[in-house]
Amino acid sequence: MKCYKLFRLKDNQLYPLYVLANEPIPVGVWLEAKEGIKASDGKHVKSRLGNLSYRPGFHCSDYPVATHIGSKKNKTDIKPSFRPKNQVWAECEIKTDIHYTDYKSLREVPKNGYYRFKTNANMYGNWLIAGNMKVNRILTDKEVYEINSKTGVHDLPREE
Repeated sequence: MKCYKLFRLKDNQLYPLYVLANEPIPVGVWLEAKEGIKASDGKHVKSRLGNLSYRPGFHCSDYPVATHIGSKKNKTDIKPSFRPKNQVWAECEIKTDIHYTDYKSLREVPKNGYYRFKTNANMYGNWLIAGNMKVNRILTDKEVYEINSKTGVHDLPREE
């Protein structure tokens, strides 16, 4: 299934935004998701932001839009207001052999499949949390705009 994932771009390499953020993600290769390092409570995973809820797998979306992830123009802003220069959208594929319906009890990578999950009330749509992913290509801001315009949604404006 075609989907989209937000990455951090550094030295022409793609990296996850938060969990296992120092492990580069190659383009054009099928990958198996790795579990991040669990926090001491076993319910969270360690990340660049601090501890996050433990939902192992690649977090992708139906559209290249994530208005709940980004940077804030003012520190007092509640929601992100722009997409940082180092964050890019990529067109990806995930394996969909198995649709995991019992995802609420899933505490491991969904092998050869995926499930949909809304992680944040401020987000558009759901995450597709998958066990396998291939990055096809990095999208330009124009491509992101054109894809999202077809559905009437828009990602954050790019940092100038």
